[in-house]
Amino acid sequence: MGELAKNSSVYGPQTNAYVLKHLEVVEIVINNPAIEDHTFHFHGHNVQVIETGPFGSSSTINGQPVPHILSGPWPMWRDTVQVRAFEFIRVRFRADNPGVWFLHCHLAVHMYNGLAVVLIEAPDVLQQRQSVPEAMVEMCKRQGIHTQGNGAGNQGFDLSGLPPAVYPPS
Repeated sequence: MGELAKNSSVYGPQTNAYVLKHLEVVEIVINNPAIEDHTFHFHGHNVQVIETGPFGSSSTINGQPVPHILSGPWPMWRDTVQVRAFEFIRVRFRADNPGVWFLHCHLAVHMYNGLAVVLIEAPDVLQQRQSVPEAMVEMCKRQGIHTQGNGAGNQGFDLSGLPPAVYPPS
């Protein structure tokens, strides 16, 4: 894949991919404008919970503004966080674990409906450090799974032949 691995477009639109640079400090804000809580799980990292607060800038209870809660000097570390109804959470981590990591809501129906992202962390470093065992390559080939190329197994930005998105049953 080479340098193209740093471009999220080569992974295809269904992945909802974000490419992270090696050792960059990443902050993610998860907003929850819904009436129910959401539990989010981070694969590949523990994150620091930096801030929580009401979703939107005019949140009030009984006419009084609801304060944002900052973490203080020693933020807690978690791999799973709960984003309460009508609130947001800000988390932070250092991109020091090259790989492809999933961040998703733990409610299956929400995950199926797209409440998930793929964090592609330091793909350039990953290509230098990791090799796929030949037995795994052979197993993919026997199943007709591409072992090189972009999300569709093609070169460059040619995504022809990419499988359609998966949608939950209605």
